[in-house]
Amino acid sequence: MSITQLTAHSDLTRQAVTKHLAVLAGAGLARHTKVGRERLWELEPTQLEEARHSLEVIGSQWDHALGRLKLAVER
Repeated sequence: MSITQLTAHSDLTRQAVTKHLAVLAGAGLARHTKVGRERLWELEPTQLEEARHSLEVIGSQWDHALGRLKLAVER
């Protein structure tokens, strides 16, 4: 999608969306293709899946650590 399409039904500015997309692109989670004067953006599904998996692992580690903390506090 273009920046115009991404911001069509949003209160976000095109500059804000562009900055967010640049961060996602830097992390390998999005990429763009130039078509004429426009950039068309798309998500990188493989990278998003890796990010999702990493966040699940981190979440599981936190759940385990918080469970241990709860047991220690209850003792």
